[in-house]
Amino acid sequence: MEHDDNKLIGYLEDQGAIIWEGQSEDGEAMFRFDLVKLKEVMPELYDEIMADIDEDLMKLYKEGLVELEYDENLNAMFKISEKGRKLFEEVNMKDFF
Repeated sequence: MEHDDNKLIGYLEDQGAIIWEGQSEDGEAMFRFDLVKLKEVMPELYDEIMADIDEDLMKLYKEGLVELEYDENLNAMFKISEKGRKLFEEVNMKDFF
């Protein structure tokens, strides 16, 4: 399976849909997606990622850790709530936001 993962990562890198960001402290590779490019190159993976993000954001919203705001064009945006900020501070991740 790891070989298939490496092939997929290589393909996405070649297409500009994934960008190497470095390594975590425990040696795991860290990547960043170019979601616009990913949507063009692999729409099914893009849809899966977006569904996961939507689900996770809704969980955070239901827990009161993020708030929903709208701009003047009625575009929805999530922001970290005060409860979420306090939680990040408690786990020493205040630089995250």
